[in-house]
Amino acid sequence: MRAGSRAGSPISDPAAATIGAGPVPRGDRLSPAIRGAKFAIGALVVFVSACAAEPHCAERPASAGLADFHAALGDLEAGKRRTINILHLGDSHIALDHLTGVLRGDWTRTYGDAGRGLPPGNPYRYYAPQGYKVSMTGPWVAASSLKAGATGPFGISGYRISATSAAARTSIEKEGGAFDEVEIEAMGGPSTGSLMVALDGAVSLRLSTRAPRTGLVRLRVPAASAHRVEIRPAGDGEIALLGWALITGRPGIRYDSYGISGATLDVVGHWDQGVVDAQIAALRPDLVILGYGTNEGFNDRLDLHAYAAKLGTLIARLKRLSPHASIAVLGPLDGARKAKSGEAATCGGGWTTPPKLAALRDVQKSVAAKQDAFYFDLSGVMDGACGIARWADAHPPLAWPDRVHLRTDGARRAGAALLRALMPHTKTCGQR
Repeated sequence: MRAGSRAGSPISDPAAATIGAGPVPRGDRLSPAIRGAKFAIGALVVFVSACAAEPHCAERPASAGLADFHAALGDLEAGKRRTINILHLGDSHIALDHLTGVLRGDWTRTYGDAGRGLPPGNPYRYYAPQGYKVSMTGPWVAASSLKAGATGPFGISGYRISATSAAARTSIEKEGGAFDEVEIEAMGGPSTGSLMVALDGAVSLRLSTRAPRTGLVRLRVPAASAHRVEIRPAGDGEIALLGWALITGRPGIRYDSYGISGATLDVVGHWDQGVVDAQIAALRPDLVILGYGTNEGFNDRLDLHAYAAKLGTLIARLKRLSPHASIAVLGPLDGARKAKSGEAATCGGGWTTPPKLAALRDVQKSVAAKQDAFYFDLSGVMDGACGIARWADAHPPLAWPDRVHLRTDGARRAGAALLRALMPHTKTCGQR
C-alpha cells in the first residue's frame, strides 16, 4: 500500500472551464439512484468480466474494440501496472449501483480496489452508492446538467453543488475499508473561495480554489488509512464542487459510473468541454462505456442520421482525449409503453415496443463498427422485443410496472451479462 501523510501538502492543478449555476431537476423518464458524494475526479470505467464457472464453454477470440482494455488487464495481472481506470456514462439504468455493482464487485474481488470517483455531495434524493455513506447538510445548491438550458459548469458527473456559507457541509465515508488519498474537483477563479477538508474528524486543512483564470482545479489530499472526509466552505467566497474520489493507493481497478435520470446522448453537450477534457486527461481511462439510448428510443421524432453523427463525434473525441482507451457502446435495454392510437399492442396488455428502439440499436452498432469501438446489445439479456414485458410479469418480477426500469435482480442479471461481454476470453469460463 502506498504510504501517505494525513498532514501532507495538498496538490492543486488548474484547468480551463467556466462557472455558472442552475436548478436540479427531480423527475424524468429514467429514474437513477446514486447517493453520497465523493471528491471524485472524472474517472474511467473499466469493464472486466468474470462469470461463474461454465462446464461446457469454449474460448472465444478477443472482442472487437476491446483489445487495449484486455491488454491493460493482462498488464495489471502481470504486475506491469498498478491500476486500471474505467469510466461509465449513462442514464438512470446506472444511477443506482444494482447493475454497475455487479461489475465493480467482480473487478475489485479479482483485481483489487483502487478507489472510486463519485458525483459531488448528495446530488439527488435517492442517491445511494454501494459501500459509501454520504451526507450533505446546510445551504448547498445542487444543479443537474440534464436540461438543455442548464448553466455550467458541469463535468463528467453531470452534477454540481455550490455554497458560500461555512454552515454547508458534505461528507463521505468508505464502509468496510480505508483510503489513502482524496481527489477533489472544483471550479476555480479570481474570486472563488477556500475549502475546509477534515479527515476522520481531525483538524481541517484549508485549501484554496482561487486561480488567475476560471477553470477546473484539482486538489489531492494525502489521507493515510482514513475512512471519512468532510468538506465545507471556509466562508471567503463561493465554492463549486464537480466531483470527488477516494483513492486506496492499492493495485486494482477504479470504476467510476455516472448515471443521470432521463439523460440522452445530448447531455454530454451540456458539459463544459474544457472541464471534461481536463478530467479525462487526468483520469487516463482504459475503458469508456457509453450507456445511452433508452430515452432516445422513446422519442418517435428522433433523427437517426443526426444521432449517428453525434455518437460518432463523441467517440472520436474520446479517442483523441484518451488514445489508448477502449470504447464500449451499449445498446439500450428493452422497453415498452402504452400503445398509442393506431399502434398495435405487440407486447400484450395494451403495451408496445417504441418503434425507434430497434432502429437506434442498429445505428449504434454501425457507428461503433466504423469507429473500432465495442458494441453490446443489452436487450439480448431479455431475449429481445417485449422482453421487458416478460420481466415485469415474471415471478418474482425483474422489471418495474413502467416497463422501463429494472428491479434489483433484473439489473444484476443485466450487469452479469455485460461483465461477461467485456471480459477477455481467458475469463469466460471462470478462469481467474
